[in-house]
Amino acid sequence: MRTSNLAIVFTDIVGYADRLSRQTYEQSQRMLRLHEALVLPVFRAYRGRRVKSIGGTLLVTFESPTDAVLCASAVQDRIWEWNKGVPEWDRIKVRVGVNVGEVRLEKGDVFGEPVNIAARVLGLADAGEVLFTEAIWLSMNRNEIEADDGGYQELKGVPEPVRVFRVKPDSDISLRPYGGKALQRAGKLPKVDLTRLTSAEVRGHLRAAAESAGGHIAEAFPWITEQARILAIAGVCAMLAVAAALIAPAAVERALARRDVGAVSREVQGMRAGPRRTYYEGRLQEERKEYEGAARSFETAARAGERRAFERLLEMAQSGPCEARVGAARALGRLGDQDAVKVLESMEKEAREGPQQGLLAHVMGCNSRVAAHDALEQIRGAP
Repeated sequence: MRTSNLAIVFTDIVGYADRLSRQTYEQSQRMLRLHEALVLPVFRAYRGRRVKSIGGTLLVTFESPTDAVLCASAVQDRIWEWNKGVPEWDRIKVRVGVNVGEVRLEKGDVFGEPVNIAARVLGLADAGEVLFTEAIWLSMNRNEIEADDGGYQELKGVPEPVRVFRVKPDSDISLRPYGGKALQRAGKLPKVDLTRLTSAEVRGHLRAAAESAGGHIAEAFPWITEQARILAIAGVCAMLAVAAALIAPAAVERALARRDVGAVSREVQGMRAGPRRTYYEGRLQEERKEYEGAARSFETAARAGERRAFERLLEMAQSGPCEARVGAARALGRLGDQDAVKVLESMEKEAREGPQQGLLAHVMGCNSRVAAHDALEQIRGAP
C-alpha cells in the first residue's frame, strides 16, 4: 500500500443540488463543464492533480500546501471575473476546503482521514470562501497568504475539534476578492469558450435524433440500402439543425413582443452560444433595465459580427432613460465604428437630461452628453 503526504483540495458548486432540480439534463451538464473549464486550468497551473469529480464537487491533490491555498484563491478570483461578465444564469459560485496529511493511494484515488477532514471543512465554507485547516497553516509559507483564525470546529466523523482558518479577502472590494496576485501567478489561462461547451450538447441531440431516425427508417423501409439510409439520416440531421436555428429566434422575439421576461430568459438559455445568443442576452438585460450590462452584451455581439447588436446600441443611444444612453454611448465609443458618429454628435448637442445636466448629473453618475463626447473622442482617435 502506497502512502503520500499531500494537500487535499475540494471545490464545490454552491447550490448545486437546488440548481440541478430546476435544470434540464443538458443544462446541468453544461454547468458542470463550465465549472471544470474555469477551475481545471488553474489547478494545472499550480501543478495540482485532479483525482475525481462527483456531481458539482472536484477533488484535487497538491504536493505543496502553499500552492494548494494559493490555487484555491486564484480559482475564486477567476470565477469572480467570469461572473462579472456573464448573465445571471451563467454564473456559478464555488467554495473551497483544504487540508493536508498522509493519504493512501489506490488506483489513482486517495483515501484516509485527511481527505475526510478536507471534505468536512468544505462544508463549513460559504460561497466565495477558501477554508483550510491548522495542519495547512503550520506547513505552508505564511508570508504568501493572509488568513483569519476561525477557531476550533466540531467536524462530523472526526474525534477531536479541528482548528480552521479562512483566507482573508482583499480589503479593496473593487478588486478581485483575493487581490488577483495568485491568479496572475497562474499565467495565461485558456479562455472559456461557451460555444464549444454548447456544441457538445448540440451534437448529442443531433446524434440521438439521428439514431432514432435511423431506427424508424430501417423499420419503415427494410429494403433500403445502408448507403441510402445513411444519406437519409444525414438529411434528417440537417433539417433538425436548420429548424433549431430558425425556431429559437422566432420564439424569443415573440416573448420580447409580449414583454414576458421569464419566457425570454428560458428561450435564451436554450439557445446555442454565439453572437446571436449574446444579442438576445442584451435584449433580456434591457428588459430588466440592466442597461450597462445590456450595452456590454450588444458590444460583444457586435464585435462578433452581429449587426443587429450595433443597431440596437444606436437605438439605445437615441431613446430611453439616461442610463441606457450612457451605456450605449460608452459601448459605441469602445467599438470605434464610424457609423455611430452622427448619433453621438446628436447626443452631444442635445440637453436630454434637462435639470440633471452639469454638476448634478456628474454627481448622480449619469450624463449622456459627456458620455457621447468621450465616445466621439475615442472614435476620432481610433486608427
